[in-house]
Amino acid sequence: MKAISISLIMLLIGMNFFTFFIHAHTDIDLGIAWVKVEKDVVGEGEIIRIKARVENLSGNIPPFVVSFYYDELDKEHLIGKKYYYSINVYRLPSVEWDTKGVKGYHNIIACISINDCNEDNNIANTSIKIIDTSPDKNERRIILTEIYYHAHPNMKNEYVCIHNPTPKKVNISGWFITIDPWKRVNKQRRIIFPPMFIEKNQSIYVTQNASAFQLETGKMPDFEYYDSCFIPDLEKYGYFILSNEGGVVCLKDEYNHTIDTIAYGDKTWNEGWDGRAVRSVDAGVVLKRKWEGKYIDTNRSSDWEWNRTYRIGQTDFSSFSIKFTGNVTVFCSPDSSFNVISSEIKKAKNSIYLNLYQFTNPQLAYELEKALERNVSIKLFLEGNPVGGLSFEERYIASMLHEKGGKIWYIYGDESRNVYRRYIFNHAKYAIFDNKTVIIESANWGKSGVPKDATYGNREWGIVIRNESIAKFLLNVFEKDCNKNMQDIVSFNASHFIYGAPPPYFVLDESIPHGEYIPSFPSKTINGTFNITLILSPDNAENEIKNFILSAKESIFVEQAYIEKEWESINPFLRELVRKNESGVEVKVLLNYNPEYESTNEMNEETFIYLKERGIDVKFLYTNSSPLANIHNKGVIIDGEGVLISSINFNENSVRNNREVGIIIKNKDVAEYFTNIFKYDWNALIHHKEEIMSKEKIEMILIGIIFGITFFIIYLHKRR
Repeated sequence: MKAISISLIMLLIGMNFFTFFIHAHTDIDLGIAWVKVEKDVVGEGEIIRIKARVENLSGNIPPFVVSFYYDELDKEHLIGKKYYYSINVYRLPSVEWDTKGVKGYHNIIACISINDCNEDNNIANTSIKIIDTSPDKNERRIILTEIYYHAHPNMKNEYVCIHNPTPKKVNISGWFITIDPWKRVNKQRRIIFPPMFIEKNQSIYVTQNASAFQLETGKMPDFEYYDSCFIPDLEKYGYFILSNEGGVVCLKDEYNHTIDTIAYGDKTWNEGWDGRAVRSVDAGVVLKRKWEGKYIDTNRSSDWEWNRTYRIGQTDFSSFSIKFTGNVTVFCSPDSSFNVISSEIKKAKNSIYLNLYQFTNPQLAYELEKALERNVSIKLFLEGNPVGGLSFEERYIASMLHEKGGKIWYIYGDESRNVYRRYIFNHAKYAIFDNKTVIIESANWGKSGVPKDATYGNREWGIVIRNESIAKFLLNVFEKDCNKNMQDIVSFNASHFIYGAPPPYFVLDESIPHGEYIPSFPSKTINGTFNITLILSPDNAENEIKNFILSAKESIFVEQAYIEKEWESINPFLRELVRKNESGVEVKVLLNYNPEYESTNEMNEETFIYLKERGIDVKFLYTNSSPLANIHNKGVIIDGEGVLISSINFNENSVRNNREVGIIIKNKDVAEYFTNIFKYDWNALIHHKEEIMSKEKIEMILIGIIFGITFFIIYLHKRR
């Protein structure tokens, strides 16, 4: 309708000009009595209203146009126009002027476009002063650090985080976040900050719905913009929702200056942004700005694209490094793990925090039960959706400990009830005793992971570290992961059909498996100086392990349950192993091969071929011919000086999507202990033929044999 009206007015103006070309224009006299601005002094970026008074000084007036300019009467300086097709005594045309990009003293001009008998009164002007409001150097450094635009279904908790990396507090009163930065400021959909400062190094979280934000992050935001609870609401203009397909999020100051910008998905924008947009992400994934000792800020997509995926609620810890003089105890399974772990449980006086993927070992459970009877506080954090589900054994142990006063929680997911997990699995295996001693290991607390009888079990590596700083850091990780405010945390409830006691008919199997392994590696307590780096998946493990491999100058020994060759491309750890081998570093890789583990065997066979073809010495430990139940280890030894002990399998999920914990320790005595174990496993006679038939190959041969025997019997029968 607006376009039709303007066209009609223009047509009438044209007809008027034609009419008055024929008739004398001596009867027409329009004049501009004045032009005014609502403020004589404004800040650059403000929108101000300009008004004029147009008076009819004659009689019948044809359609006319009132135009507003600043400084010059040309298109570049045009502010706006008003069209009229009639006037009685006077008109008061007005326009709004966005002063963004204009500074200093300026002349405001209003003029009438009409064939007039007195053109001297067709123009008027006034002056205005526009003050420079450009942000200062600290204001320009405020940045967007997190954008959560694609919330899980039905959660409505999208959010934006801004951060002040400067050494001073910054006044952000009237600043706003917009998703329409290309529009005039009063047309932009935006949320506006109240009078306030952002303190130095402070981050401010602004979310759609504070209650839903807390469910998936475990904390309350600073502001929300759709009222849900007591959290302060930001003033909101328009329908402010971040697009799931693509958009632009822009932080602006009160004068509409762009402070920071991010473009994502199928959108882009050139003010405060350079190049292509950040790649789209799936529901539940947060865009986070890179941190390398400080936030990276080049206004490009590379500032936001990592090798890891940040899911809402995940932690973002840096690795924790410390050098200390003291003692550690190293151990392995099946040789010595049970004695070491049970000994630490017996020594606990105040508290035990335990994070495990699976816990099915009755003998270790009984040791914890005794600790509870000594009034030791026990908090147990378990994976709630392990592969194959929660076993009755684990539920029995949880019930037993719960009855004695232990606190048990699970991390779980149930998308049918809008419960979304932070991590694909909580696969970590660690314990904290009395806030000063830590155990980190590769083993689940099962009969094969931590066997009471050392003649049977998996090959696992573990370490006891007696250092309060490490214990404090790991306790912080535990509390962040087992945050009861998070919706993916559920506590043990005896009557729950999954996270409760097993059926009444269940009887716990207390038998202790016995095998043919000859224990050869008792635990060893080592006194000395240790350089330790505690690493976490998905937070920092990928870079730390890769850098650990890159540090090798002489040798790399890898002992892994399995290694996945293909991630989004070649496994970055394999790529670095190949490069190191090509540079002359000795590389040995020992992998598990259990005929019952079809999927991991396929992965290991593919990795075996890949490494073998590139000249790397690689072997299988074939468990059907070994007294070891499995290689369940996830370890690396570098140059006989550094060791990785961890729960981290070398597959993409483990490194980038699971919660895992590991430690890189540099000490020659520690490295020597685990090197001896590695060499024992490597040189054992029970290994690997270089070509091991997969389960499918064996089945095909058996089918062929059966077919041959059947054919032979039929042949004999026919001859009769």
